[in-house]
Amino acid sequence: MSQAKSVLCVGCTVIDFVTINASYPKEDTDRRCLDGFWQRGGNASNVSTVLRVLGCKVDFFGMLSNSDAFKVLLEDLRKREIGTKNCPLTDRDPPFSSVILAQDSGTRTIIHCNKDYPQSTYEDFSKIDLSEYGWVHFEARNTPHTLKMMQSIREHNKRTGQRVIISLDLETRYEQNQELCQPCDFVVFSKELAGQLGWKTPRQTCEELAASISESGPKPVFICPWGSAGAGALDDNGNYHEMGSYKQEKVVDTLGAGDSFMAGFIYATLEGQRSVADAVDFANRVASHKITGFGYDHIAQLSLDLN
Repeated sequence: MSQAKSVLCVGCTVIDFVTINASYPKEDTDRRCLDGFWQRGGNASNVSTVLRVLGCKVDFFGMLSNSDAFKVLLEDLRKREIGTKNCPLTDRDPPFSSVILAQDSGTRTIIHCNKDYPQSTYEDFSKIDLSEYGWVHFEARNTPHTLKMMQSIREHNKRTGQRVIISLDLETRYEQNQELCQPCDFVVFSKELAGQLGWKTPRQTCEELAASISESGPKPVFICPWGSAGAGALDDNGNYHEMGSYKQEKVVDTLGAGDSFMAGFIYATLEGQRSVADAVDFANRVASHKITGFGYDHIAQLSLDLN
């Protein structure tokens, strides 16, 4: 077990109903899938899972539910020893996702159902003892509250001399979430969102993001995974690094590959004290290995020499 301080992952957890299909189903047809299963999902929740598989101590922070449907999620969190002591509770039914995995194309299609499920607030977050954590990771959501959470960590660091690292996973709604980048140490930005903004390479994406940050104070490290092309990273000294991907002969399950990348980067940076380039390289390895099997437990086969 890790000797470093715990990681706190802030976001949501949902039920993923996954069906495995030979090909993507045609509209208005009735067919059988090859297999199916449910698993606990949600970006921050998945990052928590992979961190535990890699050996990190981790707590999840997000809205949990007292509903019967949520009990399977609570049991899975408990079984994996992912802490939930800081989480607020609601009686609402949990959000869920329907996931279609197509074997011929290697694609995963996700349809979310949220039904206005409540999100955790800054007031909930303010009750957390930040001295327990070495790293706090955020999803880009609930922007006003998330920004106040990040700022409270910065204030905690100044007041105590502790350094709690802040990371952000930015996958959607760039304009609404752009201000969340400023307080971060690390920002991981999705290829899909970069494409929506007209950015054509990981280097262009990192440089555009860095240019959007005001000159006052240090800039975050920007990281952009680019699928089979690897990933790019612009460090806080303005040096750009590009790391190739790890090719796999067979793609089994791409669901959660980005979350696996994020967890691999956190693990290599916090536990292994690796450089940005080396941590991104390990994150590429984790994401690449994840897609060779369903779920996340097989990621435990990877190791990082922490000596």
